[in-house]
Amino acid sequence: MTTYPLYQVDAFTQTLFEGNPAAIVPLDVFLPDDILQSIAIENNLAETAFVVARTDGSYDLRWFTPSAEIDFCGHATIATAHVLFEEHAQNTPPQDPLVFHTQIGTLNVTRAQIGKAEKTTGKSGYVLHAPNYPCRPLAIDEYMIAAFGEDIRSASIANNIYLEFANAETVQNYTPLMVAITHMLEKHSASMPKPLGVSIMAPGNGKWANYDFVSRHFCPLHGIPEDPVTGSAHSALAPFWAARLGKNQLTAFQCSPRGGLLHLHVYPDAVHIIGQAVSYLRGEITLP
Repeated sequence: MTTYPLYQVDAFTQTLFEGNPAAIVPLDVFLPDDILQSIAIENNLAETAFVVARTDGSYDLRWFTPSAEIDFCGHATIATAHVLFEEHAQNTPPQDPLVFHTQIGTLNVTRAQIGKAEKTTGKSGYVLHAPNYPCRPLAIDEYMIAAFGEDIRSASIANNIYLEFANAETVQNYTPLMVAITHMLEKHSASMPKPLGVSIMAPGNGKWANYDFVSRHFCPLHGIPEDPVTGSAHSALAPFWAARLGKNQLTAFQCSPRGGLLHLHVYPDAVHIIGQAVSYLRGEITLP
């Protein structure tokens, strides 16, 4: 029998049982893909991250949902950084910034005193240097209306589909029609290199006026009906709202049932996705 460490971390929050939970499994070498997928299925979280240290101090990082490996996950990268800095450092602290080699290229995560370096909340956190995915307009069609109603103001596409609404409460109060959402995503994914998810979004108004925008994200084609807080989607959400609002520093809230807070800095070729994390579980996996 062989054992491997396992951590579970809530990302984009400092409050346990909020944010987005991810499982983190540090390894010496990657196990066979079918074993990695089985571990992700067993964990039954939106993502399980597997991280392997390189001799130069950087890391290889892979993410699996319960149904497939994906090419980019923001919250599990923040969670992995938290584990490496806070839980798994042992006698040798990791380099800062952390350098992760992934399917979409190199991702850096720096440790930051949020409120000083990033001028936000005054608490420690992590800054993910993520890609900037510009949205392009997309025609509103019958499949979107069947899934989300007739109040859609605009539709866009980047790494996912993004649907804009006028009111934040519309986003918060939306009851997912998962069959219709799945059908819409299947139709739009047919011509894409990978399955899409969909975010619904609105400016921060009403009781959400303290935020620049709010969102929710659904990705049933990845085995995740609703993702609690989606870092990768904010690689497109942030530049969309930066252009819409005329500002490059934004505060966003993903108003899923768990909820999560993100601070965002938009640059021409990058988005800094800034969030906190809290440890929930430390354990071991035992494999034959």
